[in-house]
Amino acid sequence: MSQAVKISAEVRERVVAAAAELYEKSGRKRFPAIDQVRQLAGVDMDAASVVLKDWRRIQPATAAALEGEVPEGVRQAGQAALEAIWAQAQAMANDSLLAAQAAWELERSELDGLRAELASAFERQAAELDATRRQLSVSLALTAQQAQDLAVAQPQAEAFRARLDLAEGRVDELESELADTKERLQRAQRELGQSSAAGQAAEAALSKLRGELLQSSAQTVMKGEVAKVRNQAEARLGSPAPSGEEGAALKAAYTPQPAAEDILKFR
Repeated sequence: MSQAVKISAEVRERVVAAAAELYEKSGRKRFPAIDQVRQLAGVDMDAASVVLKDWRRIQPATAAALEGEVPEGVRQAGQAALEAIWAQAQAMANDSLLAAQAAWELERSELDGLRAELASAFERQAAELDATRRQLSVSLALTAQQAQDLAVAQPQAEAFRARLDLAEGRVDELESELADTKERLQRAQRELGQSSAAGQAAEAALSKLRGELLQSSAQTVMKGEVAKVRNQAEARLGSPAPSGEEGAALKAAYTPQPAAEDILKFR
């Protein structure tokens, strides 16, 4: 098969034409010899052999009986025996020709079947190729649409990412502010506890001061009464106010106890 590929079309045509011419000259009784075809076509032996072999394969065989007269020399040797032998030879040749024709017809039928199978396979492959082409077109269209959607969605995704970064930064700020607020709240709670204790102390000091003020007010009133009585007594008796132990006792009785130190300690 590789040799046939190397033979040019022009050489093939010359060999086929030479073989057909020689075959017609023989009355289609026998195929031409390779050497005759080579000489007539003007080609080399290899090209003549390959092309002639292909040409013989496609030629229809005929079952025509062989014809011819007994050569004169054979007739002279024994016409009767020779005619019997020649008739047997013709019969054998005709049988061989019929067998070759039947084999060729079978081979040709097989080739026709193979040609039909190849044509059917080619049609199936063409249909599959067309279907694949359509699927590829659809896939390309989908890919283009996806690329367009991605081009539209990418700026949105970048904007969302930027907003997310800002939100994360704001969350960090809020967490820092929350920590500061928590620390201030704890400090305020401690100060409130201290203020509560100081308030209780201040309330106790105020209660004590209130009592002392009430006592001082009462003593002031009593002191006024005592002074009034003393003045009246001095006026009546014409003598000075009591002195010594009597005056000191009277003064201590009407002197209030100060609560200023407690107030200053609270402050």
